Amino acid sequence: MSAVSDQYAVALFELALEGKATKEIKTAFSAFNSELDAENMRFFMHPNIVKKSKQALIDEFKLPLLFKDFLKVLVQNNRFDVIYLIQNSYDKLVDQLDATMRIEVFTGKPLAKERIENLEKVYGEKYNRKVVVSTTVDTTIAGGMRIEYNGMVLNDTVNHSLNKLKSRLTK
Repeated sequence: MSAVSDQYAVALFELALEGKATKEIKTAFSAFNSELDAENMRFFMHPNIVKKSKQALIDEFKLPLLFKDFLKVLVQNNRFDVIYLIQNSYDKLVDQLDATMRIEVFTGKPLAKERIENLEKVYGEKYNRKVVVSTTVDTTIAGGMRIEYNGMVLNDTVNHSLNKLKSRLTK
């Protein structure tokens, strides 16, 4: 994250909050960025394409007016390059508002649905928040799992245990 992306995210969030549209803007942001491929990004970043043309294209999108205006501001200020960072910052602000905590779980093989639901329940009760678990399969993990949330890492993998044991034995 950068200070610039945080500033834009806060500005958009405050306007969305005022208009009771935080979730609508979050959905629009996600939809827009998921369709923003390399070719579209080059269009919005190209210095020889006039800003009016870029803003006219934005007007054609089926997006909430607030989000269209926000995109136009990014174009006007030559800040389209940080759009993904802004979305990340904005999503975190919405999560704080909704008391939502996101947890990333890394495992060697896919987790069963019941295990994911159990993690959501346990961490939800522990932190008194709605918990959303996303999983990543990392084939280098021999067993166990690594859990990341709120800047913390809980590494309970076999790999980590073996490395700790190796470190103790070599001292």
